[in-house]
Amino acid sequence: MKKIAAILLVLATVTAFIFANGATEDDRIFFENMVRNSSQQSVAANTMNSSRTTTGSEIISRDMATLERLYQYVEKNFLFDIDYEAVYEAMATALFEALDDKYSYYVTAEESGDYAEEVSGQYGGLGIYFSKTYLSYQDPDDEQTLYAVISQVFPGTPCARAGLRSGDMIIEIAGESVVPLEATECAKLMKGEAGTSVQIKVKRGDNIFTLDLVREIITVPTVEYDMIDGKTAYLRILEISKNTYPSITEALTKLSDQGMQKLIIDLRDNSGGDVDVTLQILDLFISGSQLIKINYKDTSRNLTYVANNGTLVSPDVEVAILVNGGTASSAELFSASMRENNRAVIFGTTTYGKGIMQIVSSFGTGYTSITTASFTGPTGEPIHKEGVKPDFEVEAVTVSDDEVDAYTELMNSGDIKTFVNENPDYNDANLRKFASQKADSGLREEVLILLVRNEYLSRMNYDDRPLGDITYDVVCKAAYDYLQTYEASYATSTSDSNRVVVNF
Repeated sequence: MKKIAAILLVLATVTAFIFANGATEDDRIFFENMVRNSSQQSVAANTMNSSRTTTGSEIISRDMATLERLYQYVEKNFLFDIDYEAVYEAMATALFEALDDKYSYYVTAEESGDYAEEVSGQYGGLGIYFSKTYLSYQDPDDEQTLYAVISQVFPGTPCARAGLRSGDMIIEIAGESVVPLEATECAKLMKGEAGTSVQIKVKRGDNIFTLDLVREIITVPTVEYDMIDGKTAYLRILEISKNTYPSITEALTKLSDQGMQKLIIDLRDNSGGDVDVTLQILDLFISGSQLIKINYKDTSRNLTYVANNGTLVSPDVEVAILVNGGTASSAELFSASMRENNRAVIFGTTTYGKGIMQIVSSFGTGYTSITTASFTGPTGEPIHKEGVKPDFEVEAVTVSDDEVDAYTELMNSGDIKTFVNENPDYNDANLRKFASQKADSGLREEVLILLVRNEYLSRMNYDDRPLGDITYDVVCKAAYDYLQTYEASYATSTSDSNRVVVNF
């Protein structure tokens, strides 16, 4: 009650001040109504009961009427011109920000062009996806809300060659701090004409390093695949979008024709995407069994989805999935469902932990994203905020904290490019030759090999790049080695009258 009383006292004081400076009778009535509405809202907030929907509707109706009166008061009395579009977009943005859910937001008309470009497939830049918290949502004590956090690094791009990874935080771009910048402003600083350079400062753990990167035209792939040997295939899924399903179907068909008996699916740094597409992909591997469960605010809408009978991929094909902390959302759902159906084993590190889904739609000249449901695999094991734990935990080779200075010096020296220019053949001998030459650099041999390997790969034609590295990629190697002796056992489908069968 003390908090409510304090609020009312402030309103009364403001009202008295305005009246003392010549406000009209209409102004007085308006502010009295504001005080009365504030009191009623406080009482309503403390007396809401099980009739949540009705009460919520009443609150919305009352608050919108009050907001309209406030807007009319401003329009009538504000001395200067009003940018009505800016006011509208500010109100729409504030509505979503007040939900306190980073996955629910409003994209303004000004930002919508960049938002649409994000899924267009090609842009000039550095080869990453990143997220940035709205300025009004920042927490000075939480650096994740202050900086641009990398969520995905695409292969063969400037950031991939530099060894950046999901979870790295960009704190400066071209000498400018990102803290006071919105995400679109950060993106504009990183983008530019191909061949031009931009400097970024990156924070990883307690270490900070600066890199000079040259912009390139970036083509965003969704699927990569190849045969590692005569029977083991490698399939990397970088994101799950509408174009992913036909690409995966084509890839799996070709791999099967080439004699695929074992399959490694790489979902590392896959930030997820379309849940419906995820269901379609699962249906290629699983027959008749439960795939996922989706839970809504209205529990009567809850659904359990079940695969069709029959699969594209033979149940005799043994599957391993690679994940890490950048594996999120529907990529986590795919991994969980495959394992819970005894269709795959998982290697890597615990995934991100995003077990909720959003609806993204155009709204006026902008876009909205709103969280509408949570999801799990068929057993109901929680994903959100928990992540999917691997069956076999394998840490990827990364630059350690005490190697950051040496790493920064090497990346900015140009020595890697010079070596590859002088030794253009990509082979094990040259990789080890470079590591030997840089043995006193302060970096471990395995790190040196990966950095020079990245430079070699980036120079190859896209179709010529080898995939599924079972020599230097320790996670992929662990999965490959395991699959050579792995004997799969598959669950049989069970009867459940509440299941919803989805046909694709």
